[in-house]
Amino acid sequence: MNSIDFIRLALLDEEKYFQEAIYDISDAELIWQPSDGANNINWIIWHMARVEDMWFNFFCNQRLELWETSNWYTHFNLPTRDNGFGHTIDQIAAFPKLNLADLLKYREEVRTSTVIYLMSLNEEGLNIVPREQRPEMAISDVFVRILNELFQHVGHINYIRGLFASK
Repeated sequence: MNSIDFIRLALLDEEKYFQEAIYDISDAELIWQPSDGANNINWIIWHMARVEDMWFNFFCNQRLELWETSNWYTHFNLPTRDNGFGHTIDQIAAFPKLNLADLLKYREEVRTSTVIYLMSLNEEGLNIVPREQRPEMAISDVFVRILNELFQHVGHINYIRGLFASK
């Protein structure tokens, strides 16, 4: 198995675990915060899609993100360049409840774009450094980073749902 196939399989696994994590989720679970300042599942799903979109479309492909080109930011009435990094407690508390079906459509569009991008690469392409100002970040490093983050966030969703069920 080559690196491209490995990454593709990891993305498929992440999608499977993500779908299991949100299966039959209620609106109450989506917006519940385990404590003040904690992220809710609604925010986590948005952040997961935004970060994947940012890393592969903006950082690697050096083009506008789907968030902007497909007008998701206007649909959700959120800023174009926001992805959740560095959100304050106040920003988290004020974050709107997004329509889950629409949020999942955005996430699916991002994932499709990511897989198309991945399949356009070859093994040597994974070593490309797309941004001179970030010489430590080859495309392979971006895939490692995003996969780690996505799997962690799936764990967060499961953990929050467990806390919600026991409250």
